[in-house]
Amino acid sequence: MGKIHVSKSQLIKDKTDKIEKIFGGLKENSSLEKFIEIFKQNYPEDWNRIVERYDDHKKLRKKGKNYPMPEPKKYLEHIYSDYLNKKS
Repeated sequence: MGKIHVSKSQLIKDKTDKIEKIFGGLKENSSLEKFIEIFKQNYPEDWNRIVERYDDHKKLRKKGKNYPMPEPKKYLEHIYSDYLNKKS
């Protein structure tokens, strides 16, 4: 029997557009928490997809191994910091 894998489909469809819309509505010095809150409010389907993918990875993880995907909030933190780094 082969290995069971998690789907590799795109987590956030039109990610760049969605992230730019969120940042466009945020004040210049807004926090990560505010970004996550707005993302969850505006894109609940994407948030649910992120959480479900993380849960799938968590179920398939071998004991003592790390998950190949960061926790959902950490995942959005990476998106947040990547966007800020690209802007500067």
